[in-house]
Amino acid sequence: AHGLVVHELAVGVESLYRDQLRPYGRILRKRLAELAQAASRGELDMDVKDLRKLCASCSGWLQVEEAEGADWSALLAGRPDSFIDVYSPMDMYPDTLWQAVAAYFSGLTDSSMVLPGGRYSCAQVLIQRGLPFLSGYSLGQVCHIVQLAISQKKLLGYLNGTVVPYARSQSMVKDRHAVCQQPCAGSVRARSVVASWDTLRQSLAELIQEVLAGGPPIPLSNIKRLFRSRFHIELSETALGYAKLSELLQDSRISDLCEVSLRGNGYVMVPARPRSSKPKRSLISLAATLCMDADVPACGA
Repeated sequence: AHGLVVHELAVGVESLYRDQLRPYGRILRKRLAELAQAASRGELDMDVKDLRKLCASCSGWLQVEEAEGADWSALLAGRPDSFIDVYSPMDMYPDTLWQAVAAYFSGLTDSSMVLPGGRYSCAQVLIQRGLPFLSGYSLGQVCHIVQLAISQKKLLGYLNGTVVPYARSQSMVKDRHAVCQQPCAGSVRARSVVASWDTLRQSLAELIQEVLAGGPPIPLSNIKRLFRSRFHIELSETALGYAKLSELLQDSRISDLCEVSLRGNGYVMVPARPRSSKPKRSLISLAATLCMDADVPACGA
């Protein structure tokens, strides 16, 4: 199986259990690649589909379970778990931790402030730095801390696909423009018509109708381009009061048309399900479609 033996698979799954990370297919493959590199075995020659087949062949001790968004996880049969839900909005960490986190990120220099864009890789780097305030926390918990620092605490934000202190981020710029309902400079072309709620609904209805007619779901990364090429208007989420496109697409004014869903490795826009069939869940928040000018002043400045 591409050089991956059952023993190595078991080591990878066990390590994720210790880290309190649910062994989703994409995370398990990443962990196996890390272990192969650490053992000087070269790159892991196995995609996620082949890895799933291997996990399914180990049904005596490994259970493959379906997960939301076409993903899956490999669980140890009969083994209790303590996985951390890294998407949970619940903050169970002490105020002293957040004070230490805030002090650390506010004091970073230019050479040390840029962190990897993914929660998993970002958390790994922070643990490798040996920060005293993270001592005793698992990798899963640090992933959750990173998520909360971005989504709730405004301690971290995004800059060109990387994670940086919030004060240096495009996230702060977008938050300010969203409050003022202004487009970010550089995100809208000169003399372009910016979408209103009415034109947004009309355009989305047309795009969703094509999906209902058998077309593929629309990646979030393509939506602004489609608005320009098809409808000759600029879609600015900040002009409509949102810092993230993913959150705009979940506004109640258009929730009867569309919703955001994880498919494979990315998020897409799909037709809305009937309200009675929609599960209650937290708002999906992505680092999607960020404006590229991090030096835009606050609204009105």
